[in-house]
Amino acid sequence: MEIIEDIKGRTGMPDAIICRAMRVPESTLGRWRRRKKENRPFLSRPGPKKAEPFDPSALDTEIRLLGHRVKRSTGAAKLYGRYQESVSRRELSRMVGQVRQDLVADQRKSLRQIDWLMPGVVWAMDGTEYDLGMAGKIHLHNMQDLGSRYKFPPLAGEYPVGEEIAGYLSEKFFRFSPPLLLKRDNAGNLNHAAVNGVLSEFFVLPLNSPTYYAPYNGAIEESQRELKACLRERLAPGIPCSPDPMAVYAEVAAHDLNHRLRPCLQGKTSCQAFFSLGENPAFSKLERREIYDILIERVEGILASMNQFGKSAREAAWRIAVEFWLQSRGFIKVHIPQKVSPNFTPFFRS
Repeated sequence: MEIIEDIKGRTGMPDAIICRAMRVPESTLGRWRRRKKENRPFLSRPGPKKAEPFDPSALDTEIRLLGHRVKRSTGAAKLYGRYQESVSRRELSRMVGQVRQDLVADQRKSLRQIDWLMPGVVWAMDGTEYDLGMAGKIHLHNMQDLGSRYKFPPLAGEYPVGEEIAGYLSEKFFRFSPPLLLKRDNAGNLNHAAVNGVLSEFFVLPLNSPTYYAPYNGAIEESQRELKACLRERLAPGIPCSPDPMAVYAEVAAHDLNHRLRPCLQGKTSCQAFFSLGENPAFSKLERREIYDILIERVEGILASMNQFGKSAREAAWRIAVEFWLQSRGFIKVHIPQKVSPNFTPFFRS
């Protein structure tokens, strides 16, 4: 409503035109205005109100005792059956999801981790969706330099096809100079022929996540969470926004995150770390070719020692060779915490 009122104050356009552009029914705008005048909340949760009291701490304990996995929590349906007179299914699902997310985050911090030490060497990209409420969802294609956490202006709009991703990469490579490696998952648009063509043109080596294993590209997952959290701070909660200005909001959110002081960067901002003159490596095409030849030679050695030459084995050997080379050059640091819970299932996070 604040956005609508701001547009009306600056342009003097009728409510009907503004509501149509913002995809907000006029009746909804009228209801918001009445509630604002009566000093009542704009939005209320749907469904019948829950009246039976309960102990929140006891419920929290029971939620934590559920069987939590990466995406599901076993026993949540039975738990809802015991508390359905006190809490809605939607609210309980939200609480379970939050606890599960916290536990997974703690698990990842306790296992094998990679510290990205040098800006400009490895970038990562991935896509995510942002919920706009009544206006639907918008796709955000996010890309970040791992050494500095510097976020490039994201693509915002419909799900981008391979040619759009290729054009986006080409523009960023020209503008910021290309990295040595680009981390990505196995989505079709990220592995499109046009995308691979741009990588070949700039001699950028691809580094794909293992199939169905998103935590391998965990740094960009964290970047997605940061970006969406920053967007939620900028957009009034519960008030729908048109997809049209979201590209601007997303770029401003990335800009804000790039100028926050980060302890992991010794108190610098991502912008300062990424644009440090003379400190970040630059690889010529000849050097990139030599590095590729070194990596391929190591891959063949790994495959020979394993006596496996299939596609999945070759992809795994490529990841091992790349990690070893990055570590030997001091571009990354791999460490495993001394105390690891035996209940945690090991997985690779980088």
